[in-house]
Amino acid sequence: MVDTKKEQERDELHRAIWAIADELRGAVDGWDFKNYVLGTMF
Repeated sequence: MVDTKKEQERDELHRAIWAIADELRGAVDGWDFKNYVLGTMF
């Protein structure tokens, strides 16, 4: 039961992060977004 609750919480977090990423990305081309993300990481 505990594992199921943790899985549900992880899935909710995953969906929330994905929704935020979609909102931030907006209409930006995938190539441009990749360059931006990689530039901030390295």
